[in-house]
Amino acid sequence: MPRVPTQGKNFTIAIDSIIGGLTSLWADGNPDQFHSSIGIDPDIGISGTLVKTSGALVPSHYADFSSTVLSSYVNWLVSSTKGGTTYAFAADGEFIEYSSALTSSSELLLSTPVSGAGDGMAYYNNYIYLKSGSDLSRYGPIDNAPVMAHGIWTSSTLGSQVPLGNATYPTNYGVTLPNAPMHVHFDRLYFGDFNTSASATTAGKGLIHYVQTNSVTDEGDTNNGSTYNALDLPFGYGPTDIESWGNDLVIAAIPMARSGVDTTIIQGKAKLFFWDTLSEAPYRQVTLVDPVVTALLNHNGNLFVFSGTMNDGVRVSLYEGGNSLRELAFFEEGFSPPAGAVDGLGNRVVWGARTSYPENAACVYSIGYKNGKLPLALHNIINTDAVASSTAGMVSALRYAQHASFITPRFIVAWRDASNFGIDKLDNTSANVAVWRSLIYNVGSPFAINKITIPLIDAVATNHTLIATIYVDDASTSTALTTINNTNFAASERRIVLYPRNVRGLNNFFLQLRWSGTAVLRVGLPIIIEGELLENDTR
Repeated sequence: MPRVPTQGKNFTIAIDSIIGGLTSLWADGNPDQFHSSIGIDPDIGISGTLVKTSGALVPSHYADFSSTVLSSYVNWLVSSTKGGTTYAFAADGEFIEYSSALTSSSELLLSTPVSGAGDGMAYYNNYIYLKSGSDLSRYGPIDNAPVMAHGIWTSSTLGSQVPLGNATYPTNYGVTLPNAPMHVHFDRLYFGDFNTSASATTAGKGLIHYVQTNSVTDEGDTNNGSTYNALDLPFGYGPTDIESWGNDLVIAAIPMARSGVDTTIIQGKAKLFFWDTLSEAPYRQVTLVDPVVTALLNHNGNLFVFSGTMNDGVRVSLYEGGNSLRELAFFEEGFSPPAGAVDGLGNRVVWGARTSYPENAACVYSIGYKNGKLPLALHNIINTDAVASSTAGMVSALRYAQHASFITPRFIVAWRDASNFGIDKLDNTSANVAVWRSLIYNVGSPFAINKITIPLIDAVATNHTLIATIYVDDASTSTALTTINNTNFAASERRIVLYPRNVRGLNNFFLQLRWSGTAVLRVGLPIIIEGELLENDTR
C-alpha cells in the first residue's frame, strides 16, 4: 500500500500519471497505477486537434445502435472486406446485416438458420459461413447479389459431408460459449465440432473440419476438397477457439462430457493443441492451469490465451513457446471472454468482460496502447449500455469494425443483461457511467482530508456530471463531495477545488471519480489531495 508522505502534521499527494494501468492488488501498486476503473481510456487524445495519447482520465461513451430486429445476444460480429458491411450472428440464429453507418435504420434480418443457433461465423472467399445445429449455411457471393443457402455441409455444395454435432457448452451470466469456432488459415476455413453421436468411433471427441473452395463463376463458389474430421482431439475435449501460429494451427479445448452436454462439473484442465494441418494428430499438447479456455488471439505474431473458470476468474496469458505461458492479467471476478469477444488493433488487445467492482458493468478491458513503446498496462476502457447486476451483464462479442485512424479507433460491442441485449458503438452524446478509483493510500495514523484539486481538460458545461467521493478505512465509509456540474460550477471552470468537511479516517483512503453526464468531461493530471494528521485515536 503506498505510504503517504508527511511533513510535520500535513501531507500532500499528487496523482501525476495513470499510464501504468490497473493494479492487481487491493492495497498496493506503483505510483502510475490506480485501484479500479470502468470506461476510462487514457489512450484517447484530449481533443480532435490534440491527438496524441492523452494519458488522462478520459471517459469513453458508447451507445446501443441495434433495433427491434435483434432478438437475442450476438455471438459473432464479422466485417466483410467487400462493401464495409457488418454482419451479426445471434445466439438464436438470427443473421443480421448493418450498413457501414451502423445505425438502427440499417438493421436488416437476412435469414434465420433452421436450428435457431448462432454456433459459428466467419468470412471466407466472398461468402459468410454460418454453423447452426448440425449443418452449415452460407451467404454470398458478397460482391454479386448475395443470397442465403442452408444445408450446404451435408449437400453436394460442399461434398455431402457427415452431419455435425451440436454440443451444449458452458453458460454463465446468461451467455453460452458457442460450440463451433471458425478460423481462416491460408486457403481453408477450419471450424470446430464435438461429436455427440452415441455410436461413432469418434463419439465424445472434439473434431476439426474444414471448408475449401475455389472459383468457377464467382470467387469461392465451388467446393474444392472440403473435409470432415481433418483432425480429432483426445476423448473428452471440445474446441472453443482456433487460431494461426505461424504455418500451424492452435486449438483451444475444454474438458467435456461424452454426451456433449454441460450438465455437471467436468474435472480436468483446459488444453492447447498444436497441429501442422497435415499430420493425423497434434504435435504438441499444452495443459493450462485453468479448467476453461475460451478464446485465442494471434496479434502481431503474439498468441494471447484467455482462460479461467465458468464461475469467477479470468486469466490473460501470452504463449512463449514450448509448454510455457506468461500471465499478463488476472481477475478474481467475471468469466473468460467467448471466442467472438477478443480483438486487437495497433499494439492493443481488447476483450469483452463483466465486472462487479467498483460496480456492476458489462465492459471491455484492454492491454497495451496504440504506441508499442508504452507499457502493457491494463485498463477498463468501455462501459456498455447493459443494465448489469450481480448475476447478469456480459459482453458477448466485439469487433473493430469502423475504419478510422489510430487517433480514434472504433469498434462495436455486443452485450446482454437480464432482460435485454444490444450492440453499442462510439457515441459521445450517450449517458454512460464511468468510474475511476485511485490507489489506496496508507496514512499510518488518524487523518483528515482538507482539500482536493482536480484539473479539467474541458470547461464545466451543460450535461457534465462528475462526483468525487472519498472512501476511508478500506472503503468502510465514504463521503461524496460537491457535484461538479454547471449548476454548482457555473463559471465554466477548468480547475475545481473541493474542500471536504469532516472527512476523517484512521488508516487509509482513496479517491473515486464517477461520471454520469451525457457529455464527455475529461479530467487532467495531476490531481492534488491535501490532508493533515490528527491526534492518535484507535476508535
